[in-house]
Amino acid sequence: MPTKVYIAFYSRTGNTAGLAEAVAEGARAVADTEVLVRRVAELAPPEVVAADPKWKETQDRLAQLPEASVEELPEMDAIILGSPTRYGNMSAQLKNFVDQTGPLWAAGKLINKVGAVFGSSITQHSGQESTLLTMMVPLYHFGMMVVGVSPALPETATAGSFYGATSVGVPTEKDLVVARALGKRVATAAKWLKVGREAAG
Repeated sequence: MPTKVYIAFYSRTGNTAGLAEAVAEGARAVADTEVLVRRVAELAPPEVVAADPKWKETQDRLAQLPEASVEELPEMDAIILGSPTRYGNMSAQLKNFVDQTGPLWAAGKLINKVGAVFGSSITQHSGQESTLLTMMVPLYHFGMMVVGVSPALPETATAGSFYGATSVGVPTEKDLVVARALGKRVATAAKWLKVGREAAG
């Protein structure tokens, strides 16, 4: 059975979506890994989205992706969440998705899965790291094993964060390197955990 990595994200302008694609690319680089990329549901009224050309273009482009469903999560070995920064916190759209996991939490369905986060902002000091840290909090409540970016990655000196992949505006090539590294590290950790669990019986 392949290791299953689930990437659920929200993107309004396409920047977080760009990171999601790179995270998925990194995860797929790990042998015998199945990556499922999902967009979380839009909460804004259609007329509000339609009034913003960039927002509408992004939503139309991402419509090709399946919508994220909490029912899929128990079958995953790793779950990676992505969101733009909203006042130093995750977007309402991603929070709405997370808030639907109550029954899974109550049943312990997400315990010992690998988790990670990534996100983007428009300006340099908009709270990227606080957003990543607050996105991690539900993962700890789930009982997940949270993975960050290795400090051995040279690009972290000027891009991303040890807490997860980030970008300011459109992701740069260094941002994408960090995002790929995050995806690869999560998939690798999930594979090691899966193999070890199976070996232990």
